[in-house]
Amino acid sequence: RLFWRDLAYFHLRSFPEMRDKSIRLHYEDTKWCSKEEEEERYNAWRTGRTGFPLVDAGMRELYATGWMTQSIRMVVASFLVEYLRVNWVKGCEWFHYTLVDADSAINPMMWQNAGRSGIDQWNFILSPVAASQDATGEYTRKWVPELSKLQNSVLHEPWKAPAQVLQNAGVVLGENYPKRIVPDIKAERVKSAEAVLEMRRRNQQFNTDRGYDLIRLPDGEQTVVFTKKEFRIDHQGRVMKEVPRNKSSQGKSSSGGRGRRGKAAQKKILRQKAAAKS
Repeated sequence: RLFWRDLAYFHLRSFPEMRDKSIRLHYEDTKWCSKEEEEERYNAWRTGRTGFPLVDAGMRELYATGWMTQSIRMVVASFLVEYLRVNWVKGCEWFHYTLVDADSAINPMMWQNAGRSGIDQWNFILSPVAASQDATGEYTRKWVPELSKLQNSVLHEPWKAPAQVLQNAGVVLGENYPKRIVPDIKAERVKSAEAVLEMRRRNQQFNTDRGYDLIRLPDGEQTVVFTKKEFRIDHQGRVMKEVPRNKSSQGKSSSGGRGRRGKAAQKKILRQKAAAKS
């Protein structure tokens, strides 16, 4: 954690505008949701009224206590950027306003990486419904008490509950608990990814032959930064395919082979050499 802290301070020293301006400057050209959608989605997110229980639990805890665990922070950040398609800057500002441990370097570094525009990019997307961070449901029931009587199987996805189950739990979606702010998160994620690809296609001067982003450092030099596989494009704007390994080269019995057979052959050669020396 100390290393991450110092890395964040180094980022802020190198990029003093990183709290509200993309380190990958061409990512400022990314298309987010419309202004009308942004206002509705952002307000639902910050007040814990998205209709996604785990996200709402995290945002309610944040406002009430000024804190939440790192794993939940990542869930709500992923949700805002990847599924609501709201600019990461809005999330960064809200976290800085509400967190008791808000740090002017660490907070924007996390949000830049969540928003794909930092030195790094999160190489994962946390599901707002899988809820592995709340396997027992205790956390969600504490912060979203209107759903406390729901069984675990539908607690994090109440829209999947049969009408009778909702009735028995006293839940009326759209009345005492909101309907989902975005009913199709898969479709939203597709739009989110396509927006990044379109932005990168418009900014080919910052794309390497291997499909990685280039950024400009404070001294004017350019350097390559990690870019997620799904965003790597060639100079014609096509998403780059991974080159499959040559299957015929795998499992060879030579000392340079790969796989179990190759490792076994290497061990055999080492044993033979050791026996010869003795």
